[in-house]
Amino acid sequence: MQIKKTKNVVILGLTPEDLSNPHATSEVVEGLLKVDGERKFVADLEDVPLLASLQIGTLVTLHLLCYENLAVMKLANVSDRAKTVLKLIGLDKLMESHHGARIAAESFDDNP
Repeated sequence: MQIKKTKNVVILGLTPEDLSNPHATSEVVEGLLKVDGERKFVADLEDVPLLASLQIGTLVTLHLLCYENLAVMKLANVSDRAKTVLKLIGLDKLMESHHGARIAAESFDDNP
């Protein structure tokens, strides 16, 4: 996982391996939430061509961690195949998605 911070937004560059290891990935995000006090996240899925069920579960876990800690997670660079999967299970309504990580990060500007 590659972690970058742009202004007050944490961009998580996730890989299929990160999403296949929910415990380790959620521990990193939990630390960013509880220790560092971060509240705005972008899950960049540029390196994730397709989402398997375990990987979807990890995204849901990260989303819930953010929600429970009064934070927001948005998605970026979701492949067409992954978008189809998210739409089929209704998560496209739950997780806001943007064409790029920079655009997703800028979308927080309206919400200080």
